[in-house]
Amino acid sequence: MIQLREGLQRLTLDIGEFKETLLSRAVDPAPYLLQLSLTVEALEAKFEKVSSPKPPLDAEEVWAKWRAVDYELTKLDAREVRTLCVSLKTAMRPRLVRALSATPDALRRWINFNGFVQAYFAQWRSMEEPQTVERLIQALLGKGRILRNSKMLELWRISPFLFSAEASRRLGEIIIHDRKSVKSCCAAYSIEFSTALAVEAHEQAATAAVAELVHRDVRIGEDTALKELQWISTNLLTTALSAEGYRGAMSKLIVSRLADGMPRFQSALVSFVHADERLGDPRLAYSAPNWRTVSTEAKEKFLAWLAKDTLQFFFDTLVPRNDKNRRRAEFWLEYAKKQGKIKDFQVAVSEDDRPKIRASRAKTVPTYATVSGGKASAFLMVFEGYGRDYVVIEFSETGHAAYIYERKTFEGTGVTIRSNSFGITEDLRRMDDAQDRILHLTDTRERWETKARRKLAELGIRP
Repeated sequence: MIQLREGLQRLTLDIGEFKETLLSRAVDPAPYLLQLSLTVEALEAKFEKVSSPKPPLDAEEVWAKWRAVDYELTKLDAREVRTLCVSLKTAMRPRLVRALSATPDALRRWINFNGFVQAYFAQWRSMEEPQTVERLIQALLGKGRILRNSKMLELWRISPFLFSAEASRRLGEIIIHDRKSVKSCCAAYSIEFSTALAVEAHEQAATAAVAELVHRDVRIGEDTALKELQWISTNLLTTALSAEGYRGAMSKLIVSRLADGMPRFQSALVSFVHADERLGDPRLAYSAPNWRTVSTEAKEKFLAWLAKDTLQFFFDTLVPRNDKNRRRAEFWLEYAKKQGKIKDFQVAVSEDDRPKIRASRAKTVPTYATVSGGKASAFLMVFEGYGRDYVVIEFSETGHAAYIYERKTFEGTGVTIRSNSFGITEDLRRMDDAQDRILHLTDTRERWETKARRKLAELGIRP
């Protein structure tokens, strides 16, 4: 209470002091408004004396004028010369490059030289006679040749590789060594991200970083490999990388030894590919063209991973957990894990099971078809057998045998492995059309898995 009373007394004293200051009195705004009005009038008078900036010249029109005076730069004014030097349309034309090489004074002005260099970066080595352009730029980078000192000019002087055939490779190495994004690395050298040089540096960096990773020894450990993959994905395998560059990089990662021995590394690759429209799921019609330039080994290996993950998802999400179903999952995973064994596959989900899909916490939920006419969902697999393909169908509920069809017979009614919907009786469980069935009986002397392997082997299907 004592502290509160003292605080109130101090506030009372402060109010008294405030009333005695100028701040408590009314302020006459007239003098201040008059001064503001005079300042505005002075600025308006000054503005009327300033000329408006001239609109930029048309580079083609200036070129036509230059041609009319027999290509003599001395007959153009400074603004016209600058237009020719900085325009992407004209800067790299051999006629102008030769004229500037003979009389380089026009490029001694920083605005002209910088524009000329930016045009070179934009069209990096795609112009005629790139060596001539590079020699001209390097000659002008000599001390005192450009009428300006700047940090960028000094950086260009000590980085002559920027103006050579080695530029993209060297920039790629710097990106990897300094752990920078392509954009930030190029910006450090005043290279626009959209230029041809930046684009090619990006391609070089992605190729080199992936090559370096896939040649690392598996003893680096999965955590280190994943960390490196994440950096490459975030900084190099971006949407700015060309589709072919992305596909080539992912192809090398998929067939690498790291992917073979590291499940989490493999799973990360599946997630990246599945989510990127430059590749996507090779089984789907809109993604299939993306895989045409990918090696057969990479495509088959990725399909095996996808089949394994999808089969695992099917048993983890849609199939009741018990010992019988665990054995079924382990049996089919033996086939799914082997590259090239499962040629195609599809999940068909019943209406009763769709809430389980929505509740799933899986990182990647596979695309799926629907199945009607029963509570069971199904997993359809295509295997290559002796001279023909077979479709094998497992169901989510116990008590259903796995059905084996010749693919031609299965698709004879109009459905295919890629159909969007199936009827459980009319499409999936057709006793008369089935080649054979696998019964999951547990009360027999011989394990059902042994009988099933033998049955499949007779058709040419082996794990």
